[in-house]
Amino acid sequence: MAIISMTGRKSSGLRTLPRRTALGFTAINFLVTDLKQVRDCLLALDGQVDYILIDIEQKQNISLIRTARAMITQSRIITCKPNDATVEACDLLIRHHAHDELENKSILVIGSGNLSTKIALRLAERQANVHLLSRSYTKAVQIADCLNLITPEFSPAIHAVQAPARNYDSIISFLSADGIIGEDFLPFLNEDSLIIDGGINNFKPAFIKKALKKGITCYRLDVRIAFLYYVLLLSHEVTSFFTQTMGRIEYPEKDCHLVSGGIIGNAGDIIVDQVMAPTQIIGIADGSGGTKKANRYTANEKKIIAELARKLTAQ
Repeated sequence: MAIISMTGRKSSGLRTLPRRTALGFTAINFLVTDLKQVRDCLLALDGQVDYILIDIEQKQNISLIRTARAMITQSRIITCKPNDATVEACDLLIRHHAHDELENKSILVIGSGNLSTKIALRLAERQANVHLLSRSYTKAVQIADCLNLITPEFSPAIHAVQAPARNYDSIISFLSADGIIGEDFLPFLNEDSLIIDGGINNFKPAFIKKALKKGITCYRLDVRIAFLYYVLLLSHEVTSFFTQTMGRIEYPEKDCHLVSGGIIGNAGDIIVDQVMAPTQIIGIADGSGGTKKANRYTANEKKIIAELARKLTAQ
């Protein structure tokens, strides 16, 4: 398979990124910045790979997916969201570093774009104390206020800051500019701190050199670990869910149906754990998204349930 993604940054040419592997799939990866590069990639890849994953996030005034659907005739097109995969990779990295103990950790997220906002929300939901720093303090305040409206009630509040305000366990940057973060941030870190350069080259060389000398762990975010999220739609588990678990089928000669996988059944339908090969009876549908109380089962419904239960026990 192949991935074609786009960046909001302008660059002179097509970039080939590292290959990614997960669930038995391997993908070559291209980063494009203009329509000609998009078309050249699509022409070269169509029919040469089984799947072409297309970045659905429109970061420029170019629709990759519209162009792909107009040009691709042989390979299968699948949409992907690189920003979400980047957030997943960042989340996994910081959880790994902190041994999955982020409660009460102090984290500075630098930036006020899509990625910064998403990771700030994710970390606050993990009970971290998140500060949001942006070139526009007004925008950072607006973002923090919006995020605090949707975090769970007892999550720590996200705070916008005009400058680093405490010692931080982690600093995560998602800026779209090079060499922005300098040595003045070092006093807010200790040797156990974690630096994640998600924007790539956000930190000045002098900062990196002194941070490494201080023993601080520094990463350029490698998003390959999140390739798994690109191919979930093709995984056996997801395919099996849609073909074996989810569905509504007639229960032979009983004038009712078996339903599973979240499908809302008609009143009297039998809700089971998986429609094609059930192993558990959940209940009887009430026709409005819930289940009937057992004391309201009709005599026929009781008979059907008992018969199905015997069949499942005998398996």
